[in-house]
Amino acid sequence: MRINILEELFFELLVTFSIVVQLILEKIKHILLFDPFMRGIFLFFMLMVAGYADGYSQSLITGRVVDATDKAKLENATVMLLQARDSALIAYVRADATGQFQLKKPASGEYLIVISYPKYADFYEELKGGTGASNLGDLGLTSVAHLIEEVVVKRRAAITVKGDTTEYDASQFKMEKNAKVEDLLKALPGITVDASGKITAQGKTVKKVLVDGEEFFGNDPTLVTRNLRSDMVDKVQVYEKKSDQAERTGVDDGVREQTINVQLKDDAKNGIFGKALAGGGTDKYYMGQLMLNKFKGSQKISAYGLFGNNGTTSMNWDDAQKYGIEVDASFDGGTMVVNDPFSGQGVVGIPRAINTGVNFTDRWKKDKYQINLNYKYGKISSDGTEETIMSGIVNSNTEKTVDTDNDQHRINLRLNTNIDSLNEVLIKASATKKKLWSNTITESNNFTDGVTTNNSNEYVDNDVNSYDFDVLYTKRFLKKGRSLSLNAVGSKSETEGTGTLRSTLSTGSTGAKLETDQSKDTRQDVNKLQGQVTYTEPLSKLLNLSLGYQIVNVTNSSLLESRNKDATGDYTIVDEKFSSNYDFNRLSNNYDVALGYNSEKLKANLTNTFNDDRLNQINNYNGKSLKRDFFTYNPRLTMTYNFSMAKALRLSYSGRNQLPSLNQIQPIMNNSDPLNQYEGNENLNPSFINTVEGFYHSFNLLSNQFKYIGGTVNLTKDPISQNITTTKDDDDNVINYYRWDNMNGKKDFNAAMYGGYHFRLNKALVLDNSFGLVFNVGENNNFFNSEANLVKSQSYTFSYEIKRETKTGLNFQTKLSPQYRQMKSNLSPDQDNNGFVMGVSGGLEYFFSSLFKIYTNYDYSYEAPTAAFDQKLERFLVHPGISKKFLKNESLMLDFTVNDVFNKNIGYSRAQSNSVFTQRRYDTIRRYYMLKVSWDFTKMFVK
Repeated sequence: MRINILEELFFELLVTFSIVVQLILEKIKHILLFDPFMRGIFLFFMLMVAGYADGYSQSLITGRVVDATDKAKLENATVMLLQARDSALIAYVRADATGQFQLKKPASGEYLIVISYPKYADFYEELKGGTGASNLGDLGLTSVAHLIEEVVVKRRAAITVKGDTTEYDASQFKMEKNAKVEDLLKALPGITVDASGKITAQGKTVKKVLVDGEEFFGNDPTLVTRNLRSDMVDKVQVYEKKSDQAERTGVDDGVREQTINVQLKDDAKNGIFGKALAGGGTDKYYMGQLMLNKFKGSQKISAYGLFGNNGTTSMNWDDAQKYGIEVDASFDGGTMVVNDPFSGQGVVGIPRAINTGVNFTDRWKKDKYQINLNYKYGKISSDGTEETIMSGIVNSNTEKTVDTDNDQHRINLRLNTNIDSLNEVLIKASATKKKLWSNTITESNNFTDGVTTNNSNEYVDNDVNSYDFDVLYTKRFLKKGRSLSLNAVGSKSETEGTGTLRSTLSTGSTGAKLETDQSKDTRQDVNKLQGQVTYTEPLSKLLNLSLGYQIVNVTNSSLLESRNKDATGDYTIVDEKFSSNYDFNRLSNNYDVALGYNSEKLKANLTNTFNDDRLNQINNYNGKSLKRDFFTYNPRLTMTYNFSMAKALRLSYSGRNQLPSLNQIQPIMNNSDPLNQYEGNENLNPSFINTVEGFYHSFNLLSNQFKYIGGTVNLTKDPISQNITTTKDDDDNVINYYRWDNMNGKKDFNAAMYGGYHFRLNKALVLDNSFGLVFNVGENNNFFNSEANLVKSQSYTFSYEIKRETKTGLNFQTKLSPQYRQMKSNLSPDQDNNGFVMGVSGGLEYFFSSLFKIYTNYDYSYEAPTAAFDQKLERFLVHPGISKKFLKNESLMLDFTVNDVFNKNIGYSRAQSNSVFTQRRYDTIRRYYMLKVSWDFTKMFVK
């Protein structure tokens, strides 16, 4: 009886979810009614998901899967029905406890029955459609151990599906000698890798790349894909990795991460291998790489060292992790924050970088203990210039000359201990030490109402030390699905810095000047302690309950002392207006009640989170305190329906209270940018954000077709928006004041829809192509000079890609991405950034032989003139090269390249937000010639 009530409650919540979706979709309907172009796009998406129904008669295909030797029943064997003409997957089932299975039989056509089971060879049998039943009887599978004596399968399947995992057999894909894992991934159907190394699998960005199921150099996937050779790989597995807690308890919490696991061959796990590379070029450009790996069974030891000044010294695909140059401790946005070059601010000028690391991974005592330990060191220095233009309701121009020098040490530990079959402990810890230095010369001009100019020179020297740990203990009980988890998390971050600020604020109309010459001392100490307990209980075979409690305590002590010079020239006089000393504390008690439903077709999870947050801030200069308490409810519902192994629909809804941040309530006053000042608002209330997401995909592994469509809708009630007031001070200086306010009675609306279709264009020529379409629409509110401002924005992007990857003869890849974007404000209807944007990128290579090839990579980008910016931005980059391999094993390669052969590289970007349009131009790397020599070395040991 209790189960029935819970099931009824669960499905009542599903009905409530559908009502919320309907209300949000009404908003989309309203927008589509008044925009024919968007209505056409919407219809295009609807057509993409139409026509997927398969016709079957009521006849059945039956049989029993057994071991060919001893006739043992093979429970849960995967049985697939494929179309013979193109190997398209029609249906699949799993054998029951007796090995029996049944499938609906198509009325006509020719088909294949394919059966797979772990440690057994795949079984194939031809079948014709028809109206009569087909009883295939006992179907015997031969174990791998018997394959040497009895060959049953002539050809291994290139792609197989095992549960939720797509598995590629690496031996079935032809690669160049000494090719890397990244080259292998590019050749796999449904997987794409861009020029920076970012991987997309089945329409989703890959977050982790594992080696034999374990992390390799932490969260840097390109250290796997650009280090390991493709001929070492046995299989590549693609799946959605569950959270650590879900993997240990067996109860799905809805958390997923798209993951690739590179399974190595047994004979590749015992030896030494690596790569050495050195390159020198014109204009003093250089680069070097050394990667060394020693594998012995489960033990893996790796080291790497990279250096150079040509922008290629980082292995990480995320450019923001390569370099960041704009180190800035000027309390951007009014918050005491140090902009970290290792978290990325964009490349300015010519970066000089060193990146090194060591990794150790091992298992012992029959996998009772598993350890992953790595250390990384990085050093980045750069100098360059940039110009930023703001147009719209705020008009300004800023020019910067930046010089930076920064380094970082980081160590990470992951230790997993299986105490016994029911108890497990996972320990994660890390420590980081950073040294961040910068010197920035800035000239800013505000043209919003008159002309005000600020010239400044700011020097910053910061030391940052941080430590954190995460301990998760999981106890599984004998009853399946019942578990208890205890989680303790802690972190500490310390920042100490010194600096100087010298500036002159000038008013064009009066000629008045304000001189500033100050020292800046900063100190910040942030501590966090978190404890959590989670209990899971199965209510039935399909339903499970999860109860959780979490307590979080965060303390933050922030000190900024601005000192003026005394009569002797020493910085001793404290400027109280631009100094601050705050202690902040946040205590959160969080309660979770989650209900999960898990069947073969439908998986759903409803989580109800109640947060009790108590904020307290003390101003140590005047003794004043500010206290705010918030109690909020945050629901989350996720659902996945699997139509088949390769077709699935995912829907999710979340309701989230966005609390005001400390910076929004009480920002730290600063004078590093006197033209832009930030004010606090102690009366801010949480805004509520409704988010609905949907994603449908259909993936035909064997015919290399992938279709997907998705969308996201955000509706924010009483949004917290940054409002702008432009006024003149007593000296007639034009100042922009920024303040956060609730837009009471208003709603911000943002939606995105996207879709794509990938398929093989020509099988004989090995041509693959794909189409994509994305459109975004938004309505956002704020105030400018106390007037309500509604900003409407839209963008439409189409993409087409065609490629040929064979590693013989001619290979190429080209992607075109035209886009049109719009943005209008009711306060400045004549000022917009509407315009056409075009991007073309790709590569071309021709193999004269397996040893000799020529190639080129290219990138073209164009942004049309707009009402806000009357100049077009255009860039066409071509990087040709020629390479030749030497030695019997082709391990030595000579490579001559030209970077930006037409010398057209310019750094630029455009952005728009709240009726403010921003254009940024900066120094970057241009044409140079480089000769590189590389050596891939290998020494494998036979056991």
